Amino acid sequence: MYRLLYKSLLYVLKEHANNIYRIITIVKYEIMAEHRDSKLGIVWSVLNPLIQIFSFWFAFGLGIRGGQPVDGIPYINWMLAGIVPWFFISDAIRSGTNSIHRRINIISKIKFPLSILPTVEVLKGLFVHLITLGLGMIFLFMNGNSVHLMNLGVLYYLVCAILFVIAFGMISSVLNMFTRDVRKGINASMRLLTYVTPILWTMDKLPVSLQKLMCLNPLYYLIQGYRGSLLASSNMLPSFSDGIVFWFIIISMFLIGSILMYKFKNKLIHFI
Repeated sequence: MYRLLYKSLLYVLKEHANNIYRIITIVKYEIMAEHRDSKLGIVWSVLNPLIQIFSFWFAFGLGIRGGQPVDGIPYINWMLAGIVPWFFISDAIRSGTNSIHRRINIISKIKFPLSILPTVEVLKGLFVHLITLGLGMIFLFMNGNSVHLMNLGVLYYLVCAILFVIAFGMISSVLNMFTRDVRKGINASMRLLTYVTPILWTMDKLPVSLQKLMCLNPLYYLIQGYRGSLLASSNMLPSFSDGIVFWFIIISMFLIGSILMYKFKNKLIHFI
């Protein structure tokens, strides 16, 4: 078992190390190709989440909460600090799941390093996320949020989010080759998690036992980490124990994903 773990992990890491230039080239090409036929181009990648942010703020901030702040923080600031990372995470999970299947025409003709494909999708989404994150931080500072050293903590949670979605994509992309129901199930789950995860609402009215259970969710760890860092609020940051649980989950996911990639590296083509 340990030998399989070692060989699988080494295989995935070597594929990434040997194909760094290829990863960057594919990411650049696909970003340009996606917006080639649009006059606004990459602007649409930013406009779409902005429109969703406005609709969520209007429905939850003005409609349900009546404009009331969250712990003294304007709701739009509180919501923005959580929804921006969620857009990146949810989109990366969806695209990562379909990263192998959508390139069937390529992998069926040439030998291709499959383990890098979820990473390609994550880095494509990262490009848009950094733009959205930058604009979001500018808005927060203009809307009363002060600049603080705690804001730098977002870099740590950004790395956590990248590693999480890559590990998740390695697992889901392989499973999706076995049955396309995986992709449909994940897409439906992402829509559900938008409202079940405390991104647009607070947990203060939930039973304590349910709050503790919610804290075990790696998505909660990432969202609250971003939120606490961007708003410079130590009360919103996840606890140290939450971090231990998160890293246990992410390391386990990465090992499982590596094993799947290694075991089925030459067999996935047969599931087309």
